[in-house]
Amino acid sequence: MTISTDGADGAEPATEPANPRAVLAALGWSGAVTAVVVAVGYATYRWPATGLPLEPLPGSPWAYLATWGALCLALCMLLRWSTGFEGVEGGSQAIGALAFAGVRTSLAHRPDLALLWAYGGLAIALAAGAAAFWRLRHHRS
Repeated sequence: MTISTDGADGAEPATEPANPRAVLAALGWSGAVTAVVVAVGYATYRWPATGLPLEPLPGSPWAYLATWGALCLALCMLLRWSTGFEGVEGGSQAIGALAFAGVRTSLAHRPDLALLWAYGGLAIALAAGAAAFWRLRHHRS
């Protein structure tokens, strides 16, 4: 089955160009979610309650905050792309909660950064595959 891309037979075009305003809005939304996650993660690092099981180890948190910021930004942009730059209800809360949990756990236990990037890259690759599959399936129906 072929999909018409010219719209002459009444069918919708197979792909629509992205609206530049929607792309900028998606980038702004992704940047805002990432900034909030990194800021709250840093605040909880600087102001931990004593006696909590996730009290951070001494040392600089910036490498971990930058890693989680990059992973969070990539996943936010992937989510917006997969939904056609429209977003999904609860998307920022879901990504923010997962990234914040990762920040807190990373700052408490300090895993090797290479391991963190490897698992993050794997998660992004799996999410990208699922998003591409969903977009292809959604645009064909």
